[in-house]
Amino acid sequence: MEDRSKRWEMVFAARMMQIVPGIFLGNVQASFRREMLRQNGINAMVSLTDARWVWWNSTTREAGIPASRHKWVQCADSSTQDLLAHMNDICDFIDEMTSSNLPAERSSSTRRQQSHGLDDHPHDAPAGTVLIHCDLGVSRSPTIIIAYLMRKYGMKLEQTRAFVQLKQKAKPSANFIRQLQIWEALDYQVWEDEERTIPKALYQAFLNDRAFLLNKRGLTGNELHAPTNL
Repeated sequence: MEDRSKRWEMVFAARMMQIVPGIFLGNVQASFRREMLRQNGINAMVSLTDARWVWWNSTTREAGIPASRHKWVQCADSSTQDLLAHMNDICDFIDEMTSSNLPAERSSSTRRQQSHGLDDHPHDAPAGTVLIHCDLGVSRSPTIIIAYLMRKYGMKLEQTRAFVQLKQKAKPSANFIRQLQIWEALDYQVWEDEERTIPKALYQAFLNDRAFLLNKRGLTGNELHAPTNL
């Protein structure tokens, strides 16, 4: 009974943890806990869920996160969910929201030579702080944080993954790990063209495998999602 209570608490208790100054990882319950959001200075949010939560329109807004600083990406924690299609847009949004809160981006050559974590670097005064969350804060949201840190600092996937896991228990799914590997191999750009109509070969291979799996399940497009609002 005690073990069941602990598991229940892990799923439903609001949790968030700072990964680097300006970026917090959390679960969906944390996204509408007014006092927790205020105490941690959260003023922007990325939500990676299959449905919108009604509390975002009340409690979350009252905590100081306006709709203009809240990005919702409808996605599932599934073996066919494509996050690569959203990664650059989400990373751009995080950059815009955090502004000078994160350490300055290093030149490409300097970044590639960097082997230690981000904790050793000085940080500017806070300008914006973003909560990045999914339902449990275990797979989708850590995937996006890893992708963001890789792009911003040119960090290797395994180094970045280890860094995030030191801060918070995270376990991106095999599907999302594959996408992060593609993200790294393609230098954070999965499209051949600016219009984003021609996938690069590695991304196209992923899309082909995804289409095969979806077809096996009788689906011809994206995942099945929950109702738009919860």
